[in-house]
Amino acid sequence: MKQLIVLVTVAFGALVFAQDEPVRLSNDQLETQAYALAMEGDFAAALPLFQEMARRQPDSFVPHYNVASSLARLDRVNEALDSLDRALELGFDDLAHLTHDPDLEALRDTDRFRAIVDGWPTRMEGLAEARFEALHERFGGSYHVEEDAFLRLRFAVGLPKQSFDLAHRELDVTCRWAVAEFFGNLVEAEEAMVPWVSVVVPSDRDFGRWVAQRHGVAARTATRQIAGTYDHDKKQLVCKDLGATLRHEVFHALHYRSQSLEGQRHATWVLEGLACLVEDIDIGADGTPSFAPSWRTNIVKKAHRGNGLRTLEQLAAMPDQRFVSTSQLLHYGHARAIMLYLVAAGKLGEFYQNYVETWDRDRTAVQALERTFGATIDQIDTSFRRWIERLPVAPEQNHPPIATLGIDVDGERGEGLAVLRVVRGAPGQRAGVRQRDVIVAVNHQGTRDLNELYRVVGRYVPGDTVVLTLRRGRQMLELPARLGSRRDFDTIRIPGG
Repeated sequence: MKQLIVLVTVAFGALVFAQDEPVRLSNDQLETQAYALAMEGDFAAALPLFQEMARRQPDSFVPHYNVASSLARLDRVNEALDSLDRALELGFDDLAHLTHDPDLEALRDTDRFRAIVDGWPTRMEGLAEARFEALHERFGGSYHVEEDAFLRLRFAVGLPKQSFDLAHRELDVTCRWAVAEFFGNLVEAEEAMVPWVSVVVPSDRDFGRWVAQRHGVAARTATRQIAGTYDHDKKQLVCKDLGATLRHEVFHALHYRSQSLEGQRHATWVLEGLACLVEDIDIGADGTPSFAPSWRTNIVKKAHRGNGLRTLEQLAAMPDQRFVSTSQLLHYGHARAIMLYLVAAGKLGEFYQNYVETWDRDRTAVQALERTFGATIDQIDTSFRRWIERLPVAPEQNHPPIATLGIDVDGERGEGLAVLRVVRGAPGQRAGVRQRDVIVAVNHQGTRDLNELYRVVGRYVPGDTVVLTLRRGRQMLELPARLGSRRDFDTIRIPGG
């Protein structure tokens, strides 16, 4: 049974509905009861509910696929194939699920089903192109466009190409590490099994418009909270910036496609913990990424000091909706901190492999943690908390570093830090920084928002010399700058900070 949007973990007794009752149910009631009946094997009762869902969601492939599954279970083969065709027309693209779904067993020996599988590569290439063009057109259709064949990503970028090229190199390092560490099945699988993903990084103005269209006009003031999204059903990704958000959302695109190949849907804390991990990275001279404490781990340290940090077992068992709503920043930070703890122990890849292997028995990943460390979850939690106590506070907007460039910047641009003012005599002026320059890196580490800038600059002290990478018009420049002390420039206001 295809459940792509909401995972329902409920159990009902067998329910019987009057002929017209599905019409009177709310969408949530309809979905909950339909999946409950299907999980109990009562497809005759589930079918009219899925059909009502398809009527209410005519442009979504999910209910149409579920109608096909129910009809196939009832041996209504031709009707099932008709509904499956409709799901394909609306964008169903998961060949791994299609070929292994036990609900469709009655269809597999038919000529129509074999034709679907045989024609899959052509169908998916056409679907990917259509999706990309439609998404690109929503933003005007005039962005810079390129493909990443290794990651199977199509980009449309409304920010300057020079800055995107630098960000793309950073993204490539991060993603190749992720594929080697976790998602090897993406390169081992046949290409037809791994759908393309459309990625749009709009101009700052276009992103504000998109947020308003998607979330309402009031959301324009919340673009710092709404920085991007990945829609796995549509294989579409939109994000605000070329730094942390792009890495976070592209990691989701890799993870979701990989888990689909495994026939799994991983716990939200694992999905978000890994995606948050790659937000704050450093890339070594050899091209190897490493991961640093960040503003997210600062939140966790503060919660731990105030006895407000949940146990690992409580976090792992938390319902998805609660994880992403109540105390969201703390939950995301907690999940990232666990991943950073695994990195510090040299066990992140081992944990992920253990999770894939134990997922059928424990969706929360608690067993995977216990297997990885050879300890109980309570023992792991105790060790994790001791590690959190030793973890340094990361420089960030609430804890700026003492070293500074002495400039005013706008930290809310998607490309990087736009220079608004350069203080006379400050390190920035002496280095040659000008108003309207856009700083994208310090010592070759990306600094596309304030927290990244503070984290990177925070490892240096006044008097150290760093190299600034910035865009000036169509040029990318590298300028050496000798850092000063924030005490000498403590009146400087940083917009967005």
